[in-house]
Amino acid sequence: MRTKPCLVLILLFVSVELFAQPDFKRICSNLTTVNRQHPYLLFTSQEKAGMLERIKSDRKSSEILEKIVAEGKRFLLATVQPDAPARTIHTRYVGADPYREYMSGQMEAAFTLAFVYQVTGDEAYASKAFEYADRVCALESWVQSAHTFEVIYSRVWPYNVKDDQVVFTYDITASSISQDLSYVYDWIYSTLSKRQRDRIRGALLEKAITRVRGNYDYFWWSTAFKCNWSGICYTGLGLTALTLLNEDPQLTDVVARSCEGIWNMLDHIGDDGGWQEGRGYWAYGLGESVSFMDAIRRATGGEINMFKHRGLYPNPADFGMFGLTAGFGDGSGYPVGTRSVMNKLTEETGSATAAWYVQNFLRPSEEIFDLIWPTPAVQPEKPAECSRFFKSIDWAVFRKDFGPEYMTVACKAGMNDDPHHGHLDCGTFSLNWQNLNYIGEVPRAGYDERYFDEMRWEYTQASSKGHNVIAVNGEEQISAKLKDQPWRSNVGGKITQYQSEPAWAYAKMDPTHAYPGKELRLWNRWIILDKESNVVILLDKIGCARGSEIEIRFHPGVEADVKSDHVVLHGRRSETESRVRPGASRTRTNLAVPGGGGPELEMIPLYDGELAVVEGRQLSMPITEEDRSSWIPYFSTVLKAGASENYVATVFYPVRLKSKENAASQFKLDTKSGTPEVSCSLQGTSIKYTFTEGRVIRRSESAPK
Repeated sequence: MRTKPCLVLILLFVSVELFAQPDFKRICSNLTTVNRQHPYLLFTSQEKAGMLERIKSDRKSSEILEKIVAEGKRFLLATVQPDAPARTIHTRYVGADPYREYMSGQMEAAFTLAFVYQVTGDEAYASKAFEYADRVCALESWVQSAHTFEVIYSRVWPYNVKDDQVVFTYDITASSISQDLSYVYDWIYSTLSKRQRDRIRGALLEKAITRVRGNYDYFWWSTAFKCNWSGICYTGLGLTALTLLNEDPQLTDVVARSCEGIWNMLDHIGDDGGWQEGRGYWAYGLGESVSFMDAIRRATGGEINMFKHRGLYPNPADFGMFGLTAGFGDGSGYPVGTRSVMNKLTEETGSATAAWYVQNFLRPSEEIFDLIWPTPAVQPEKPAECSRFFKSIDWAVFRKDFGPEYMTVACKAGMNDDPHHGHLDCGTFSLNWQNLNYIGEVPRAGYDERYFDEMRWEYTQASSKGHNVIAVNGEEQISAKLKDQPWRSNVGGKITQYQSEPAWAYAKMDPTHAYPGKELRLWNRWIILDKESNVVILLDKIGCARGSEIEIRFHPGVEADVKSDHVVLHGRRSETESRVRPGASRTRTNLAVPGGGGPELEMIPLYDGELAVVEGRQLSMPITEEDRSSWIPYFSTVLKAGASENYVATVFYPVRLKSKENAASQFKLDTKSGTPEVSCSLQGTSIKYTFTEGRVIRRSESAPK
């Protein structure tokens, strides 16, 4: 049946209205027409009564509340530490930050006590909450020491930021304090004297609002919309302005600017959910922003509803769910996001797949926000297709199904234009099975002082030599941005083909322009997951001068036994992989970190000529006071280029599929016809993959008996 034109126009109109940016200035200017009664940021007194009734009827919620009240009583009976320790500027060098710990500890106590006052009505908790808050107000600055001028000035600035950055008086840590202190002000307001109110109000104005308001152009994060800092910092400002509107109605301009900043950050989440900085920082930036998004939606009666932004609606958890195991850049391949935030996003969007992600991958937590944003009445629904191509950032993840028993392959191309959390890893991939990272990323240690400077690309974790990519005569990938140097355009690559079928999936990447172009002239990489057999095939097409040395490097996350012509990957976690990877989250985050063991895989390289499989290791030496050096193991296929264009295949296969004969008889690469073909003989089945110019063709047939 043909769709009626009028219906098409109606649907188009609805779509435009759904995703159009609201007139923030106009809407926010009307916020002062009502004198709001505290509390109002996250709930009103009437809504609180409903929340308490809901908690009573739910055993788990009642237990969480019991735990939080007990924590409040502990803080109530404790002695408030009067003075903060001396600030240490070079915290990432010495590996400790007692000033920040003091500040965060006092703020956590005030935040907890203020909430306990709201749910019990006992003013003793409110009185003690102010004591802790007063200590935070007394601090000269809420900025993290690692983000002060002495340390952060030499950082390479991200996209849409000018090189000339000299003001660093408001950061993500100051935003965190601003957020929580705004909640404290909102929750204990009715119990405070005018002097006490002005104490908190003055601190919020002095250490948040007046440092930024009217001076946005001097803060690098204010225009860095591809960076999680942008949404985080605007959230702290926005919540501060909202909680002070009765006393300072002129701050509607800060509310409007915060709306614009967070909306612009959401604009850089792809329609497919992709976020270039990686999954951990997607969860961090979005997770903080949700607090302001909820508060402004409530304050405007839904007139500003950023939950309907096209980067979130209708599938807000897609990057977290489909991106599992894709631990690229400084990000994480583990489940990301707090349960409460993902519950809130699920509720506001009605996403059944987001509910399924929360139910199956995020551990329950026992925090205050779990009571404010509980599990919504959305029926979880598993997605029908489990693989995903994130076209907006050129990442792809293939799997037959979710769960550790199904092999998952993640790969990425994309631009090398994120000097903040990106790596020089265009063309890399990871292979996960049974909760083991058989091939993956170099484990990332905690950040040191110089990790975000120009020497970032010397770190094993960030440089191309620390990723599963190739090098011709040692030539490494380059960054689009260096310190105080102009941006270079088109540095990176694209995923040019993607296909996912029930039996197999593949992607083709072109990372050629991630390199300077002196030694490597062409690189195409096809990567295939055969979902039925758990066989993974790489085909690299490498253009370079004849006789050049080609190295194809791999980093195992399990114990690897390197032979002369193949590698055995044992189903045991390696020592380097067992290290804890850093998170970029606050204490509210609760990530599920899987463990496990698995079967053995083997890797065999295929090339029409001589090659060698070599074992190596590279040193990781962070710049810290204590020696935290470690050796990072890898193995490589090394060969001399026999032509100007060379094809090298790499096959990973479960050892149980190995025949009694040599594996070379099972897996073959044929390039004689000019159209490469990789064939696999697997226990009575013959599978051939033909790599044509436009696509990969798979043919499967039973072998003759």
